Amino acid sequence: MVRLADPNASRVLLIGSSRYDTLRPELPAVANNVHELARLLRDPDRWGVPEENCRILLDPASPLIVDRALAAASSQARSGGLLLVYFAGHGLVGADRRLTLALPGTDPDAPHSTAVPYDWVQMAIRSTMAERRVVILDCCYAGRAQMGRTEVRQLADRVAVDRTCLLLAAAEDEQAIAPPGARYTAFTGELIDLLTRGIDKGPRLLDIQTLWDHLYRRLTSNGYPGPELRAGNAGDNLPITNNPVPHSRDRHGQVLYASPYVSDPDLHQAVVLILRHNPGGGTVGVVINRPTTTPVSEVASDWYDLCSIPPVVFAGGPVPHEGHIPLALLRPSATAPLRFRPIAGRLGTLALSAQLSTVEDLVEGFRLFSGYVGWGPGELEADIAQEVLIPTDEPPRVVFTAAVRTLWQYLQRPR
Repeated sequence: MVRLADPNASRVLLIGSSRYDTLRPELPAVANNVHELARLLRDPDRWGVPEENCRILLDPASPLIVDRALAAASSQARSGGLLLVYFAGHGLVGADRRLTLALPGTDPDAPHSTAVPYDWVQMAIRSTMAERRVVILDCCYAGRAQMGRTEVRQLADRVAVDRTCLLLAAAEDEQAIAPPGARYTAFTGELIDLLTRGIDKGPRLLDIQTLWDHLYRRLTSNGYPGPELRAGNAGDNLPITNNPVPHSRDRHGQVLYASPYVSDPDLHQAVVLILRHNPGGGTVGVVINRPTTTPVSEVASDWYDLCSIPPVVFAGGPVPHEGHIPLALLRPSATAPLRFRPIAGRLGTLALSAQLSTVEDLVEGFRLFSGYVGWGPGELEADIAQEVLIPTDEPPRVVFTAAVRTLWQYLQRPR
């Protein structure tokens, strides 16, 4: 089961530049950013990283101070922990498209000697013993006036680090990063709100992908550019904090796997996705790791090209179902089409009667299931209590993995 990183083996470095000698505007909200993020990450109900492991570096006087802080955090983070580096302030993108992080004394005409090259962050991240690594950049970019949205994505590609999750705010101008009079910058303000209020009916743990999904929707709905996410082989399901919303018994969209001792052929080595859950009225799910030999092209030929690999019908369970159960995962920025019925977040059923041309650009993953698994009132809860089925915090997109035949073994790995 996915767990939070060991807070005692973790290090958090929160860097903020709120005032500037020459760059404008000043960003007083940045000071609020770093202090509130530190409070939330230190909160034992959310994560509980010790105060000495969570350092605030506000308005550092020189690049050397930042360099030493990066090196210390990198060397002190240990196996089993998380290294999280956050920066808020102005960023400078030069003619070579290399990013530097501006400090109070940064001279925009001499950034390479007065600002922090982002390369330093990359080196610190690469050299740490911590397996979990997160970089969050909340900065607008001087010199970005000539950068289109594609170039912002290319910048995100360049500053990404292998085995590291990167969240990159994409503010188009100074006002976008720090709306006048706001307590926090736009991007970090939404992040703080998610960590503070939690996500209703969300997962027990808030991972990077879940946070990005909600940040993207919130920011774009308010007229801001959506943030970029890069997860270089790190897995964007890396959890950051507990979800502060009380975790209810609603298991819609939850993935569970059968314990190794289960011999019942319906559940032996099964991985199950819950489609509908009502503790007092019963539960319906599908087994997601049993591909058949029947190609989707034989039962729904128009949908074959949209299917996730392998493009075959999956045996969802022993209970017959009229027709097939079509599951779809929408793209993060997609508007739900008319025949899409949500299960959890972007995951839902998509009727095969939908006009393919109207939905194909909206769908990230698609699977067809034959049959389902059913539980009567209280039976799923009994299976969980007796450890017949083990709940996970895997995101719903695991339904569409190509590695279906090793999925059950994967879910049992040490976390």
